This record gives sequence, C-alpha cells and structure tokens, in this order.
Amino acid sequence: MTRERLRWPLGGLGLAMALLLGACMSTQEANQARRERQEQATARARSEMLVQLSLAAPDTSVRTIQLYGVDPATGAPSETALPVYRARSAPLVLEFDVLRSNGRPLSVYFYHADRRWRRDLSPGEYLTGFQRDDLLNYTLSRGTQVPYVHYTYRFPNDRIQFEISGNYILRVTEQGNEDAVLFEHPFFIAEQAMPVDLTLESVMVSGQGSPSVQPLVFFRPPEALQGQVFDFSTCFVRNGRYEQARCTDQPSLMQQPLLHFYLQPEMAFEPLAAEYYVDLGALRVGSRIARTDLSTSPFRILLEPDYARFSADALAPRLNGQPVVSAAVRSVNDPDVAAEYVSVRFAYVPPDDRPFDAEVILTGSFNRWRIDPANRLRWVPDEQRYVVDVLLKQGAYEYAYFSRDARLRRELRSNLPRTDNLYTAFVYYRDLLRNTDRLLAVEQVVSY
Repeated sequence: MTRERLRWPLGGLGLAMALLLGACMSTQEANQARRERQEQATARARSEMLVQLSLAAPDTSVRTIQLYGVDPATGAPSETALPVYRARSAPLVLEFDVLRSNGRPLSVYFYHADRRWRRDLSPGEYLTGFQRDDLLNYTLSRGTQVPYVHYTYRFPNDRIQFEISGNYILRVTEQGNEDAVLFEHPFFIAEQAMPVDLTLESVMVSGQGSPSVQPLVFFRPPEALQGQVFDFSTCFVRNGRYEQARCTDQPSLMQQPLLHFYLQPEMAFEPLAAEYYVDLGALRVGSRIARTDLSTSPFRILLEPDYARFSADALAPRLNGQPVVSAAVRSVNDPDVAAEYVSVRFAYVPPDDRPFDAEVILTGSFNRWRIDPANRLRWVPDEQRYVVDVLLKQGAYEYAYFSRDARLRRELRSNLPRTDNLYTAFVYYRDLLRNTDRLLAVEQVVSY
C-alpha cells in the first residue's frame, strides 16, 4: 500500500509536468503559427507594392554582365555605381563576356517601360537617331584557360539618344535579329529636374527583433508641374534590387508645395541579413579560399563553407549588388580580357547539419540575383552540407542562399543584419501627354 501511495503523487507530478510542457509547446507553436500568418499577410501586402521586372533569361554562353554608371560623389565611372544616367553625366558602360573562341558583331535594342516595368511606347517616341546600335568593340581573351570574347559598349552616344526619361531595358541580340536574344538588363534615364531630400528612419514592426528602415523623400515639384500632386509617385530600392522596389503614389500634402512620400511602417524595409562576399581577385589560399587546383582547366577553387548559424561578414565591402572585375583583379594588367574563368565550389551548412525540406539555390551579383535552377545545390550526406560548382570570372561578388523552407528564413532573421545598405529613391511623374512615367529624379543615401 505504501509503495502504491507513493507512486500516485509521483505519477501525478509527471503527468502535470507533461501537461505543462505540452502547454509550453502549444504556446510556442501557436506563437510561431501567428508569426507565420503575420509574415504571409505582410508579404501579400508587399507583393501588391512590388514591381514586376520581367527579363529574358541570359543565354548560357553569356557571363559576367556589368552595366554601371558614375559614382554620384566623384562623377567617375564605377563598377559599383547603379546604371542611372543623369542629365549631362558620363555615359553608362556595358561590359560582358561570351564564352567562345571567336568574336562576332552583336546588336543592342532599347525599350522604354513605366515605373512598374511594363514596356510601353514605340521606339520613335523615346529614341532619337537610330532605333538600334551594333556592338563592334570586342576583344578575344589573352592566354586564359577558358577562352572568351569581351564586349564593351557606352551609351548614350552619337547613334543612340533618349527622347524621354524613365525606366529602360537594354537587349543584346545576334546582329540585326531582335528576337535572337542573348540577354536583357535594366537601366534608368533621369532628368534630375529638382533636388530631392532622402532620409531614413528606424521603425519597430511587430514580430521583429530589429527595426525596419523607413525611407522618406521631400521635394518641390518643378514649377510647370506644381498643382498635379497625384501624378507623382516614388519607388524605393535597397542595394540595387530593382525587382524588389517598393512604390507609393500617396503623397502627404501637409507641407505644400513640398511633397512628402514614405512607406508605411509595415511596408518598410525589414532587417536584411548580411549577404556573403567572395573576392576571387587573387587565386591563392586565404580570404575565404580554402584550396586551389591550378592543374585543371578551368582552374578549381574551393571556398570555405558558409554556416547558417553564423552571420555573414557584415563588414565586407559594399558592392551595391553589382559584380566587380577591374577594381578587384590586380594580378593581371587588363582584367577585362586576362582574368580567368574558374570553377568555384560553394558549400552551405544548414542549421543542425540536416537538409532542408525544399531545394537550396545559390544567387548573387554574378547573375543579377536570379533564382536560377542551374545553381541548385546538392546535398552531400557524408559532409552534412550543400555544395554547388559555378563558373565565375575572377572578381568580387556578393551572394546568398535561397530556399522556400521556413527554417532558412528563420535562420536568416536571427543573424545580425547588415547596416550599411544603399537606399535609392526614384521619383516619377505620370505624363498624360506621353502616356508613360517620366523619371524626374534619383537620389541615394547609405544607412550606417
């Protein structure tokens, strides 16, 4: 009897503890489910604000596409400068490689688009002079393991001039064949019609451990456009990710004739986990390179693994989402045609060293952040990590891992966010006479 009596209290305590643990687990699961529902609702609201930038996928022979402008601070061309042509600035620079041993002339076409990247207008409405140009400036690579042809093109030029401002898409094709597309790339023509004051504020959003960034712009419309306040709109972009622009067409009229545009707190830019960075300027061990094999063609480079539970290097140089070659490769005299293409192995170790329930894809500045199935990582059970091999030109790149698995998203949220992000404001005016959006001004600021 005594033993039986003793058992009951212990059994009751065990049952109570089990119930308590179950309640805790239920509360945690309920909180997690609530956060996920809130994230889904916010994602749906944001999707209504996001633009739809649809570009033709690059041909597999085309690599290292660069389109850049001038540094607003210095006025000099810079590989990290976004492709924004401001009135009377230096031309934009287009560079790319074709993996072939012989070159041939190509053609370039231009398309105007509204602020949501819907292609509109006919060439005669936005171009003066010619409707296309030929790419005749190309050079064979010199002494490289992988042969390629390097193309360079600058515009606007004597043949190509733009009649109106706005969003544009450049298309490179086989010579004279508009439908034989090799790749497309976005760029901007800005009037800089008035000064724009762009500021950033930190706002707390429910469910986030770190504040979001809320961009705000103030400007006085040009005199000829004052009084047409509801024809203005503003899009905000972080780190050159145009396909993730967030737009608003609801100005605050409290300080007329000044107009004030901003994103609502729930639509502000959430904390962004630091993206990974690799410098392939020198093909030697160190600076993230764990091993090299220069006896093969192409050369093989093994990077140190990236661990989901550790943050990426938040102090890495900021490339604004752009690939960098000439400024990163110092081991050869002319990196454009002498830099090597190397097979780079990336490795990613997930939380708890176990695979995700969804595929993992490598994306980055080397492919304009496209989610390309060709860069899908494969799981290696013996090493408990994902790996993928990508052919890259020597240079510096930002990159990240993408998966639809919620575990990866949670892990990214728990990592320290990068603070020095580039925010860009694009101010548009809906011109009813031209039936399109003009780009009146572009302003940039870096958060610290």
